[in-house]
Amino acid sequence: MFREITEGKTRLLVPEKGTFGQTEKGREQRPPVFYNPRMKLNRDVCCSFVRALGNITFADVLAGSGAKGIRVANEAGCTVFLNDANEYAVELIKKNAKLNRVKVDVFNEDANLFLLKHGFDFVDIDPFGTPVPFLDNSILAASKNGYLGITATDTAPLCGVYPKACFRKYGAKPLRSEFCHEVGLRILLGYVARTAAKYERGIKCLLGHSTEHYLRLYVKLSPGKKNADSSLSEMGYVYYCRACLNREYRKETLPTKLMCSCGNPYEIAGPLWLGKIKDSAVLKTVLKESLYLESKSVYELLTKILEEIDAPFYYDVHKVCKLLKVNSPALDDIVNALLGQGYKVSRTHFCPTGIKTDQPLNLPLFFR
Repeated sequence: MFREITEGKTRLLVPEKGTFGQTEKGREQRPPVFYNPRMKLNRDVCCSFVRALGNITFADVLAGSGAKGIRVANEAGCTVFLNDANEYAVELIKKNAKLNRVKVDVFNEDANLFLLKHGFDFVDIDPFGTPVPFLDNSILAASKNGYLGITATDTAPLCGVYPKACFRKYGAKPLRSEFCHEVGLRILLGYVARTAAKYERGIKCLLGHSTEHYLRLYVKLSPGKKNADSSLSEMGYVYYCRACLNREYRKETLPTKLMCSCGNPYEIAGPLWLGKIKDSAVLKTVLKESLYLESKSVYELLTKILEEIDAPFYYDVHKVCKLLKVNSPALDDIVNALLGQGYKVSRTHFCPTGIKTDQPLNLPLFFR
């Protein structure tokens, strides 16, 4: 029913696909314990990140097979607490801990009840879908200057496919556009900031990234009304013209009704986070730890993020070229041309054909 794999420097027992029979409708029966091999990069980054923080207490609130928490215990050397409401998951976690000869504390409780009863330096929320139901109690369970690791796999609402669902869950209007993944990440981060502020806590985003089907945040909390207010001052709205692809963003409490310079009304998305989505000093330390863990994929991802400029909202070069009815030049040629004109510019991890720059789109972009 289970097979052994090696992920990072850790051995894991995971459910064997196809060995749990079929449902009445003839579909493959889901295994009793959840393990997603597509989230390996998520776990790789987490292990590197926690190693960079040093000796802390780490809680995997929705542990499943225990892959992330066991890896953190084995590869980052931290004190680890793992929880899952599924009793089968708890048994598999114990087997994986024994397989790797690591000591972890394992709990079989509802996630929110677990969070209300304990406190940790780092709380990791990695649910199937939205992290919203667990966020309040995660903030309360995190130590005074603690950390949150937050995964959201409900990218369709956050990226504008289901705007009503996004408003229900996150209290924000999304934007279905060529830069929707960054908008979704910033909506998620803005929701974290607003939730933390309720408990008079500020946030600092140390790392945010969009990978495959999920969004991921690493956030540092700080206590006090001033820190909470400072975080809320980073909130605002993005204004987007679908006709000419122009966009503006403003840090403000309520949106303003604006028209684009081309004469069309802007579409508005937000409230969302307009501050930085990375801390370069922290990322450099995490990069060193990724080399220790021999994770090439983490190194490539974090190097690209580290090189990104801090300007919010990237441009998709193919989308711009389609609008201008021209062939798309090589991205490196565009980057070099903009640098030669004195603008800041970088490629972005959000999109393989995307760039970030402080040059306004209406100059015209890229083609001087």
